[in-house]
Amino acid sequence: MNVADTDICGINAGDTITVEWHETDEQDRAISDSHLGPCLVYISPLDANGAGKVWTKIFENGYDPSTKKWCVDIIIASGGKLDVPIPADIEQGYYLMRTEVIALHEADRPFGEDENAGAEYFPNCAQVYIIGSGTAQLTGDSAIPGVYTKDEDGIVFNLYDGYDSYPIPGGTLYEAGSAPVVEKKVDAQSPIDEDGKTSSEEDEDKKPSSSNKEKASTSKDEKASSTTDEEANSPNPSSSDKPCVKVKRRRRR
Repeated sequence: MNVADTDICGINAGDTITVEWHETDEQDRAISDSHLGPCLVYISPLDANGAGKVWTKIFENGYDPSTKKWCVDIIIASGGKLDVPIPADIEQGYYLMRTEVIALHEADRPFGEDENAGAEYFPNCAQVYIIGSGTAQLTGDSAIPGVYTKDEDGIVFNLYDGYDSYPIPGGTLYEAGSAPVVEKKVDAQSPIDEDGKTSSEEDEDKKPSSSNKEKASTSKDEKASSTTDEEANSPNPSSSDKPCVKVKRRRRR
């Protein structure tokens, strides 16, 4: 990734950002209410370039048996928005962030069993700069592609056969304090200065925009394998009505 040529979202460690999904640019609907399933968020150090087991899951929300609601229900009820807390102890620096919905309406059969079978994936990524005094270094435990297999529990799941729980797929959910710590260093080249400007924007004397509206551009009819691959522009993003990451639905099988 090229830091100078990419929009960077500044996020304070410990803050909550808001991710937003919409079916198309022209529609307010986030996703069909038949596309029930979990939401997941992964991050990876930017210098790893997303390659290998460098992704760490920092958020997951599946099915709540007490309310009988899925994460997709939450997104629909909130107009396409989902609040995602950022761990407070993460080391300051550049990261890639992957947000994702997995739709299970055809997941009662593994991918490949017929032309419609398999879970569908709606991912998007953003480049972010996490700001804070944390010392936790996320080494990652998941590779993308490779974090899911087409026949594992949670990727194969029957929405129509009665259930009271759901096994969320993917890597281990990160818990604050569980990562190795690093000696804190002052980053003299921080992309977010005290005036809220990125280093590349200082030359143009331009403030960073309040949201990154990078959209996915694949067709709704696109189909891919069940192991998918695949990114918040304010110094102080929060769960306001301006989303940190706004996602156009990307359909992947």
